[in-house]
Amino acid sequence: MKHHFIGNWILNIMMLVAVSLSAATVFGQEPTPDATKTTQPISRADTTPERTEVSAETVAESEPAKNEVVSLGLADTSAEATANRFQPTRFSRAPITMAPGTADPKQSATPSDWQFSFAPYLFAAGISGTIGAQGRTTEIDLSIGDVLSNFDIGLMGTFEAKKGKLFFLGDLVWTKLSSERETPGDLFSTAKIGVNLFILDPEVGYRLVESEKGSLDAVGGVRIWSVENNLNFTTGILLGFDVSARKAWAAPVIGVRGNLNLSPKFFLVGKFDIGGAGIGADLTTQFFGGAGYRITRKIALIGGYRYLQVDYDDSTGFIFDTRMGGPMFGAKFSF
Repeated sequence: MKHHFIGNWILNIMMLVAVSLSAATVFGQEPTPDATKTTQPISRADTTPERTEVSAETVAESEPAKNEVVSLGLADTSAEATANRFQPTRFSRAPITMAPGTADPKQSATPSDWQFSFAPYLFAAGISGTIGAQGRTTEIDLSIGDVLSNFDIGLMGTFEAKKGKLFFLGDLVWTKLSSERETPGDLFSTAKIGVNLFILDPEVGYRLVESEKGSLDAVGGVRIWSVENNLNFTTGILLGFDVSARKAWAAPVIGVRGNLNLSPKFFLVGKFDIGGAGIGADLTTQFFGGAGYRITRKIALIGGYRYLQVDYDDSTGFIFDTRMGGPMFGAKFSF
């Protein structure tokens, strides 16, 4: 029995030693990579997605346009996009267009588009025809020399305002002349004739053609006349008389006006109109043809020939059926 107890005790001690050695062997081994994983602290740098270097050719092929980001509501946080935000702004060289109805500052500062000109002139015209007052009539035939020698007073000139193709034109003739002469035959001893003539042509015109070679305009308006006839005949065989009368009338006119540039300095001008047709006057016509020379861009000299005709009479015995023609000279000032 004693021997049996000692044997069991020895057997238990041996088993304990074996177990101890086995445990020491297991816990004394170094851990393998697969067997043990060590937990490391997590840093912010480790949370950043891993970046992949991409060549410029790859970016050009994958992106629709340089610096263009295609995303689903997400901002581009790439290094290239971040760098582009701090690059100087690049402006296109394409022309800047203004919104409709917006005035160009340069154009708004410019003066008005209206252009004006004034041209004083001298119409040295002879006059011929028939004049009368209160039923008394006489024939007149005064040459240019006779008119100039019997010229009392006068004022002549044109004024024009133009904007675009539309223009307004005014032509004024005011002259007063008188002539005294002996009458042929014995019916009257002497005859003194006086004419006080006022003509105003307000017209409106439209430029039909305009180029470097010249221009062509259509004009229309009214020719206003105010004429005073004075007849003083002294007694001869017949009893003398002294009559005078003033009449005013207006006749519509239409016509054309043209300009032809021969060179930067020389040019030709012309105008023709016709009117009346029983309205105001039975007939009135006008023609002017001449040439000009530009001294400067705003000053020009003009000269030529002018013909002006009118046929008017009424029931009171007033008549002014005359033709006036002769040279005309003037200067045109533009501003």
